[in-house]
Amino acid sequence: MRLDPFHGPLLLFYVGVAHFMLEEYANALAIMRDFVAQAPVRPWGHALLALILAQLGHAEDAKTETAETLQLDSTFAVSAKSVAAFKRAEDHEHFFGAWHRAGFS
Repeated sequence: MRLDPFHGPLLLFYVGVAHFMLEEYANALAIMRDFVAQAPVRPWGHALLALILAQLGHAEDAKTETAETLQLDSTFAVSAKSVAAFKRAEDHEHFFGAWHRAGFS
């Protein structure tokens, strides 16, 4: 990001995912809020924001972001589960534990 100050918002998403998977939720939250502000119609941004908020214990805010995700794409929860795959079992448990806490099924 320092090398390209004019990067697109998608870079923020990937950096946010990295911080989430490293359990650096405060950093992930700030980055994902920036991503959602720049790309409000991307359901993955709202979904990851919901997961981060769920991990931080902000259940109501997480549910709000989950609802926003499903409003943008009503098939999101089903399609996302089919593409989210992890090599390590603990990463799978981390991601999908937050997934369920955020209100996705």
